[in-house]
Amino acid sequence: MLGGLNGSAQEQKPTDRQQDPGPAVRIETELVQIDVVVEDEKGQLVRNLKREDFQLTEDGKVQSLSYFSVGTASRPARWLKGDRTAVPASGGTATESVIDTGRYLVLAIDDLHLSPGSLLTAKQALQRFIDQQISTSDQTSLITTSGTLGLYQQFTNERDLLRRAVSRLSVRERVVTSSSDIPRITPYQAEMIDSNDPDSLELAVQETMAALRVDRRMATGMAQGRARQIVAENNSVTMATLSTLENVIRGLRNLPGRKVLVLVSDGFLLGGLREGRHYDVRRITDVATRAGVVIYSLDARGLVALPGEMDASQPGAGGLIMPGVRSRLANGGIEAQRDGIYALAADTGGKAIFNNNDINLGLQKVLDDTEVYYLLAFEPTTSYRDGRYRKLEVKLPGYPKYKVRTRKGYFSPDDKQLAKIEREQAKLLEMARNSPKEAVKLRDQQLRTGLSALTPVRDIAIGMTAGYLDTRDEGTSIDLSAHIDISGIEFRNEGDRHRAQLELVSIIFDENGRTVDNRSEKMELNLRNESLAEARRNGLGYRRLLKLKPGFYQARLLLRQEGTLRIGTANTWIEIPDLARQQFALSSIFLTPSDPRTEKGGLVNEDGQGSSNRALVYRRFPHQGNLDFLVFAYNAKIGENGLPDAAIQTQLYAGSRLIYASPLGAFFTPDKRQEIDPARLPYRARLDLSAFEPGSYELRVVVIDRVARSTIKRSINFEVER
Repeated sequence: MLGGLNGSAQEQKPTDRQQDPGPAVRIETELVQIDVVVEDEKGQLVRNLKREDFQLTEDGKVQSLSYFSVGTASRPARWLKGDRTAVPASGGTATESVIDTGRYLVLAIDDLHLSPGSLLTAKQALQRFIDQQISTSDQTSLITTSGTLGLYQQFTNERDLLRRAVSRLSVRERVVTSSSDIPRITPYQAEMIDSNDPDSLELAVQETMAALRVDRRMATGMAQGRARQIVAENNSVTMATLSTLENVIRGLRNLPGRKVLVLVSDGFLLGGLREGRHYDVRRITDVATRAGVVIYSLDARGLVALPGEMDASQPGAGGLIMPGVRSRLANGGIEAQRDGIYALAADTGGKAIFNNNDINLGLQKVLDDTEVYYLLAFEPTTSYRDGRYRKLEVKLPGYPKYKVRTRKGYFSPDDKQLAKIEREQAKLLEMARNSPKEAVKLRDQQLRTGLSALTPVRDIAIGMTAGYLDTRDEGTSIDLSAHIDISGIEFRNEGDRHRAQLELVSIIFDENGRTVDNRSEKMELNLRNESLAEARRNGLGYRRLLKLKPGFYQARLLLRQEGTLRIGTANTWIEIPDLARQQFALSSIFLTPSDPRTEKGGLVNEDGQGSSNRALVYRRFPHQGNLDFLVFAYNAKIGENGLPDAAIQTQLYAGSRLIYASPLGAFFTPDKRQEIDPARLPYRARLDLSAFEPGSYELRVVVIDRVARSTIKRSINFEVER
């Protein structure tokens, strides 16, 4: 149901806090934004550069910078909103032109190329990285190049969810070559044979002749045929890896700010892919530039020892035939595998980390490298708009010894392709308006696109939160709340009325991706002028209560406006324990604007409008305000005095650092013993936020059942605003 038009009066868009900087220049469609990292002669990050220190060229032509900003890990650069942006002529910050944003971190696990040993090491390092190094302000996504993580690939700042995703990583078995093959051709040797390298072919021919007692002509044909097969198989797997990376990066384009993708891999061979015979690797550079993504490559093998190909005990006679050539090919293969992941990092302004046996240390180096960067934006002086690749170069004329790392280039917009897309979209809408069948097809397409996206779709901004609790009347219930920003909705004006038709689809998936609940609700907005103004200020609230069996679930919302292509999506995870097992358990932590009460299994505020308040959905609270929260303990054991003995401590973390811990307190007071229900113990508390600096925090609630000697915890992230 749509709640009242309530919201947080303290909530402001970042632009609401800015002052008008003066005249603006309108940049229409070709704004290019790139982030730049600068190192001095010692490899240390340079922090004090100014706009005038940079010179940027496109295809050798100097470009005028339209915008400049400096970013750090604690204070990110302010990115321009997108293509149609007002930028001050002075290069400052324009009203409604820039946004504050945190860091988005994609951990891309190349399970198509990781060995079992490398994957095990990577999983251990990722668990430590999540526990010790990721900040609560970081939005992190864990993806695999095989695409097997499914629901777990969405961004989150919940550590428990990331740990769960890491635990599900597994090796994707693929057999391209084997030590028992005759001839024993490595993938790199196969590429060299395919490239007409005589030594590589001769090695395979001699091994075949010696092992199978065939003549040279037959041995040559066998070696060349096997090499072509290996090259084709490797190209197929590598193309799958590159295509996954391209699609993931492309999906990040609508996210504001700086995005970092860390590729953890044993490496792969580009081979013919380098020349674009099968796949143009520059496509990844292009989409990374457009999406603001920097790639860091991490060789999961660490310091690679002498290859096993030199071991004469291996099956076949290969180890004793042309050992010098085999050694050269083995070492060349190691470098060639690294060359692929190095190219992705170098061409997007990132860094490749090799010969490091501590993956966790490598991940820390990535975070350190993002500590300070510079954001440059320009509008090309010449608008070709032909879809061709444009080479970018950034220099520091006053600092010739400094090293600049940034993107190598991008593909310019293609007017023909853009016009084709616009025609196709207009045709889709026209067909949907005139045909109920086509309208259903368009709706289904929007659902597939929105619900499968790695990142939330923000044509219509929607936020969501979910919590679980158990009540006497309703049992275990999920309280699903959402906030809708109507600025992305197109209204039809009819006199003093403003109308729009919406559809809100809510789908609940279990941990294995099966749909366990699917609901669609039609919403007809019919607002007077004053109601529309209030809705624009506060947004619309939505709330739904539903029952689910114990388990781990993902809830997804998709909001679409009828008659348009506009959609918005949001998702969240919720875990429901099995209370029937009579084990000590906790409800979710419910953040509330005031003392809450329960009604029909869900939380409502004092005004009865439900937890649709924008501050609660987005968990953003003013610095001078309070954070009130509610939690229930279930199935507490009864002590010898006939009462439960449950104690609770509130902890507050900034990143992985504990900054506050309350004294250990009881769940109830002795004067209210007659009201105690050991099956459901409520606890309410208030946290004075004025004692904490603005920023992102994690609230942890640790509860001890002293009778059962059991300890459990819940956590939730929130933000204190300036």
